[in-house]
Amino acid sequence: MRALRISLIVVVVLAVLAVVADRVALYVTQGEVASRVQDRLGLEREPDVSINGFPFLTQVLGSELDDVHLGINSYAATVDGQELSIHDLDIELDNVTLTGGFTQATAARAHGEGMISYTELTRAYGELMALSGNGFGVEFEYAGDGQLLLVLQASAMGQTLDIGEVAGDLVLEGGKVTLSVDEDEIPDIGSEEMRESARAQLDQERTIAGLPEGLELTSLEPTEEGLKVTVDGENMTVSG
Repeated sequence: MRALRISLIVVVVLAVLAVVADRVALYVTQGEVASRVQDRLGLEREPDVSINGFPFLTQVLGSELDDVHLGINSYAATVDGQELSIHDLDIELDNVTLTGGFTQATAARAHGEGMISYTELTRAYGELMALSGNGFGVEFEYAGDGQLLLVLQASAMGQTLDIGEVAGDLVLEGGKVTLSVDEDEIPDIGSEEMRESARAQLDQERTIAGLPEGLELTSLEPTEEGLKVTVDGENMTVSG
């Protein structure tokens, strides 16, 4: 009986040690992955990394991680070359294959969601529209019902004035983003020439680029909190 008791104690101790070793290996690996992802994506700070599934060491021995979560505080994409910050970008990676002596990780599938604040969207679009030199600008807010509220602005004698507002939709097609508004709803802003100039600015296609390699923009959804960004991809290399 005593021998059986000792054997049980040994088994329990070994099991505890195995779990501890598994958790330590997980902790170390998550830190290493965070560092590599930061370097690869050019992030200002390391992302939060969670490798899910238990036990972890058996996944490593099989050279495949079932589920990896990346939490990126801020990611710098671009719209027509103008920097556009996506915050709280959360990316789920499925079936991550480890190669090159565990130095490279590639996800079979990736799905992510993040937010662009209306303040950031206003800044980026404002700087792009300023390049045209026609004095028009736009401030973005939420109109409700999944629509943007575009507050149209004009600059004159060093002053920026609100000249009206119109609700609009964001159309994503072929990687291009367009603001779609009802032309009849564009406020009277003076001459027809000025109105046409404003319409041309609103209808201009924009390209959001600079996303992590392997990810594509799949949807943009106006919400009360900001512009919700959804990205998806396959065979995304996250380190190496």
